[in-house]
Order: sequence, then C-alpha cells, then structure tokens
Amino acid sequence: MYQLMDRLLTVGTPRTRLFHFSFDDERIMPFTDHTLADLLDAYYRMVPEALNGCYLLFDEIQEAPYWTNFIRRVAEQHNVTIVLTGSSSKLLSSDIPTNLRGRSLSREMWPLSFKEYCLFHDIPTTRIAGEYSANTRRPLQSAFVEYLNVGGFPAVQRMGTLDRMRMLQGYADEIVIKDVLERFGTTSMRVATRFSRNAMRSTGLKFPVNAQIKALRGMQVPVSGPKLYDLMDDFEDAHLLFKVGDFTLSIRDNPKSSYKVYSVDPGLSLAVAPANHLDLGQRLETAVFIELKRRYGDNRSNAIASYSAKNCPEVDFVVGDEATGEPYQLIQVAVRTGIDSTSVADFADPSLSDKFRSEIGNLTAAMSNTGLRHGTLISLDEEGSVTTPAGTIDVVPAWRWFLQ
Repeated sequence: MYQLMDRLLTVGTPRTRLFHFSFDDERIMPFTDHTLADLLDAYYRMVPEALNGCYLLFDEIQEAPYWTNFIRRVAEQHNVTIVLTGSSSKLLSSDIPTNLRGRSLSREMWPLSFKEYCLFHDIPTTRIAGEYSANTRRPLQSAFVEYLNVGGFPAVQRMGTLDRMRMLQGYADEIVIKDVLERFGTTSMRVATRFSRNAMRSTGLKFPVNAQIKALRGMQVPVSGPKLYDLMDDFEDAHLLFKVGDFTLSIRDNPKSSYKVYSVDPGLSLAVAPANHLDLGQRLETAVFIELKRRYGDNRSNAIASYSAKNCPEVDFVVGDEATGEPYQLIQVAVRTGIDSTSVADFADPSLSDKFRSEIGNLTAAMSNTGLRHGTLISLDEEGSVTTPAGTIDVVPAWRWFLQ
C-alpha cells in the first residue's frame, strides 16, 4: 500500500488526496456504528478539495463494523478510488465479490518470489543476449539454495538463523490462533496447532488426514474426523497451506484423503520441522508450487494439480483448465537427475541414471496420455534436453525457471 502511495505521488497526485488509515490503531477503539462515516467526514472537512476526487487507502478494514456497507455506499456516491487490505482469513478474497457485489478486484499478496528475493538482496539477475554469464549464474545458484532455507517473508531476510526460525514459528502459530481459531472456532488450540505443524512438515507429500486422526487419538487427544477436515479447509483459507488433488479428479469431488499439501513458504515449513526432518526436495517442490500459484492462481479457471494414471505413478504438477479438464503444462521436480550439464540426451540412452529414467518415464507417460508434446523437469542446478517418444522434455535449473 505504501508502494502504491509512492507511485501515486511520483506521478503528481497531491499528498492531501491520499487518505491512509489503519484500523488496527488502538486510539480509534472502541468502534461505534458511525466511526467510519465520522472518519471520512473529518477528512473531507480538513481537505474539502478531496470531494472532487481522492484515494481512500484503508488497512485492516475488517476490524471496523459494517465496513462492507460503508465501502459500497462511498464507492457508489463519492468520486473515490478505494484500496483495502486485510488479514487473509478475515478478508477472504472469495468473500469480497459477494460483499462488494462485483465492484472490486482482489489480489493475493504472496511471500517474496525468487526474483523479488534477488532484488531484496541486490543480487543481479540481468541477462546478456538472453543468457546469464558465469559471474551472474554462480551467485544465483547459491542464492536459490539460500532462498529455499530462508523463504520469502520480508521481515526475516536479514535475521540470524535462530531469530529467523523463532519469527517464522511465531507466524505459523499466529495464523492458527488469530486467522483460524478466532474466525472459525473450529476446534481447540492444542489440536489446531499440532495438526498444522504436522501438515506443514508434510509439505510436498501426501497427507492422509485419517492417519492424523488415529495418531491424535492414540495420544489421548479427543478429536473428530469432520473437524480435522474442516480445519484443513480453514488453513487453506488462511493461506497457511494448500491442498493439491489429482487433475484427473479435478472436476469431480475429490476423495478427501487423496491430496498432497504445500506450505505457503519453504522457509516457514523448515522453521516448524524437527531438525533434519524436512529435506531439500520437499522445499524445492513447495517453492515451485507457490510460484505456480503466483503465476496462475489469479485466474480461477486454472487448476494446479498433480497427475497420475495406471502407466504413470505421479507427475508433480499439471496446470490446466479446470472447466474443460484440458491440461496444458506438465512439470516434474527433482533435486538431482543425473543428466550431464547442458546435454542433449535420448530416453533410450543406457547411460542415463535410474532416477532420471524414473522422472523422465513419468513425464513421458503423462505427455503421451494428455497429448502434450512438451514437459519440464525442474532440478536444483542441472540443465539439458531429452528426446522421448512422446516429445521433448527440458531439464531446467530451478533458479533459471523461477526467473522466467
């Protein structure tokens, strides 16, 4: 929001025409039914010319009572542009169109992408003639591994490891307590906290809720199955983690036990996991998923799912049109593949490693099943191209894919 105000000032918008107010300021509490109207009237008295056009920038707007009615009235009757921000679960993007009757555009704010991470840390990402020089490539490779450890939350970027871990653990607990329990009141804090930690530690893996129910009951923690399934939905609404089902089931009701889970940030998952519990592959796959959400999530017709079939145990991600069930992108993720750097290989090459054959074999089967002639295998830093009977598979270093 401050960046938006900076841009408006740069293009000549008078400072007095920008009215910014944060509703989590304790000096305005307790709210009355007329607080919002009184606040705007006071602004217009101070800046009468704002009646001819201004920007209203309200932060944590969900704290004010009857805010949707107020915003609708002002938007209809005043010459204003209104910008609202709020907690992800208390100001759900799915609720906004209903509350504001189609008069709004919503945007999800994600942790830093890898490109933004590089900008934050002054790491050059410039290409020369479409290619990265060796002096540019090496720092990017190192930065990407660090990105998988630190994650993308801005406030922790320059913290030491211990402070960063504590801060991120606090984020996770705060989301569970404030954004889930206070809004939804689904279950007890003990159950919600333990369940959320188990889910985030399983990022990039299948997460059978039934097994969690048995484990919690085995520890004498009373819990019901329906409440845990509801809790998973609440975590997703709060942007703590996300469920990913199989694309072949995407336009039908998914069996509740058939999904993988992904944390909103690889650094957050690492912070809540026991030492040596969360491997690099899980964090890499998590980062790829969040990048796909960043690229495709705003378009509600897009489905980001996994893919499996009788001849294909699993391809990590397929992006497609949910309404028509048509896939248009296949992505596999592997830390190491065994392919020689910048090589061009044939799937029949006997020198290829078993790991590489497995990853390529799954992608090839999925390409053959879907009719797609191209697949992508994202590795940590390996690069190359493989010709298969179903088409071409590009092996792309993760840092390069994230900068595309």
